[in-house]
Amino acid sequence: GCYTPIQVTSGDASLKALCAQMNQAKNATITFHIGDATETLSGTEYVSWYTGGENGVITVDRDKAAAYIKALAAKYDTAGTTRTFHTTSGKEVALTGPYGWKIDQAGEIAALTELIQSVSAWQDGDSADREPVYSQSAVSRTGGDWGNTYVQVDLGGQHVYMVKDGTVVWDAPCVTGNVSKDYTTPAGIYSLTYKEKDRILRGKKLDNGKYEYESHVDYWMPFNGGIGLHDASWRSKFGGTIYQTSGSHGCVNLPPASAATLYDLLYKGIPVICTP
Repeated sequence: GCYTPIQVTSGDASLKALCAQMNQAKNATITFHIGDATETLSGTEYVSWYTGGENGVITVDRDKAAAYIKALAAKYDTAGTTRTFHTTSGKEVALTGPYGWKIDQAGEIAALTELIQSVSAWQDGDSADREPVYSQSAVSRTGGDWGNTYVQVDLGGQHVYMVKDGTVVWDAPCVTGNVSKDYTTPAGIYSLTYKEKDRILRGKKLDNGKYEYESHVDYWMPFNGGIGLHDASWRSKFGGTIYQTSGSHGCVNLPPASAATLYDLLYKGIPVICTP
């Protein structure tokens, strides 16, 4: 009674079957398709992640699977990275921003783990093709991931352009964040969060219960938190150098008639690119 009796021996049928599954897995591959690129995970590599098996199910070292997916994300994610944008005026500018592709690492680790545990159902030499699970996607995987339909806010030129299928279909002067008060509208690559008509925009709440400002707009098109495109009926002029000393709190002010036209052209998720 000093020792626990051995329950599984070398002749155990389920153990032999599990061993055969693992050996067979070495001949299979998993190919990730990321746009036009492919990344192949060989059986030789992922069987090294196996830590054993229980009740006929292969167990996998999730830390090794996580490291593989993390490297994949580092190579192919574009959200938050610096990219080169070709402006309507012909300049090339380096921009970053939240818009872009982002692999859902937790979701992909779970999916990949389940896939490499399922090799028992594969035939010798089988392979699997998959597209990663994304937590965030963009328009294109080739060229600029914003595609060829987007809005460009030219902060230096104080002008907004709507580009559709590579052609400017709408444009208007604007007034952006007041530079002298440090409300400068941030450059970057974003996307339209939503659009809404008949909205009251409010500043921060003051100690007396009132707001820093309250402005009614007919067309509200946010793309960077509380920063958005909207009509500004209280302004008589747009463009030029107004923004330097009499600009907005960060939003992109547009002439009312121009904002109405733009509102009809935009849709949730369209890239909005603010260039310096």
